[in-house]
Amino acid sequence: MAQAEIVAIPAPHLGEGKTLRGQLFVPEAKADAPRSAAILLHGCGGVGGEGKLNARHTMWKDWLVERGFIVVFPESFTSRGYAEVCTQKFQSRTIKQSDRSDDVVATRKWLTARPDVDASKLVIWGWSHGGGATIATITRSGVLSGFSDEVKFAQAIAFYPGCSLYANAKGPKSISSPLALIVGEADDWTPAAPCKEWIAQIGDKKPTATITLVPGAYHDFDNPAGKLRVRKDVPNGVNPGQGVTVGPDPVAREAAKVQIDALLRERGLIATARNKANASPN
Repeated sequence: MAQAEIVAIPAPHLGEGKTLRGQLFVPEAKADAPRSAAILLHGCGGVGGEGKLNARHTMWKDWLVERGFIVVFPESFTSRGYAEVCTQKFQSRTIKQSDRSDDVVATRKWLTARPDVDASKLVIWGWSHGGGATIATITRSGVLSGFSDEVKFAQAIAFYPGCSLYANAKGPKSISSPLALIVGEADDWTPAAPCKEWIAQIGDKKPTATITLVPGAYHDFDNPAGKLRVRKDVPNGVNPGQGVTVGPDPVAREAAKVQIDALLRERGLIATARNKANASPN
């Protein structure tokens, strides 16, 4: 499996001469043409302990690399001197999802400068806080002036983001890129209802926005490790001060894999067997 390459992404928004730490993964097999690529955005807990990807991030990274994607994780927190923000109250957090959208723009610019990346086949994908950063990125432009290319992607994916600000009457109702939201119906950390309301507000506009509500699933349902538990150290959620429920749901996780695989193939981001055969030299 592809090994992590630690990269320094130019990030002038962090200060003159500053860089954003990232972890890059490139498939070992050679390609005959530039590849699809994905910018993956970690949740409020960061990429994982001691700078290594946690089980969820590792699983999805491997899943994408197996499908021919180049993958990069920009480390929004460690690059700013933080390990995590899960245990901070929303109003106390100094790293906002809008800050992370700046990280995405910097990462996109750096990534598309690579000769092995197809700029027309980019995916942005985040979990929880990173899911919110995904939404912040694809809504970060005045509707009257349109969206710039720096926030356009072939597909955006957000797992259990917080949607309350977007469902608000003053929240943005247009997006730069096709969006797929996947949220557990039982999520008591970032509840599904505001996301469902926001997607309904966007309606049939293009690019399209869809939501999948996963019955009985909680936050972090796609994690391949751990067990269902209540995190008392999280001060936010539906019931502030009472903790939030997190943990895997194997059935929901596998269903999400099938759904996303079909979506990425529909977008032409994963080469089919026929395409691979046609791309091979005679």
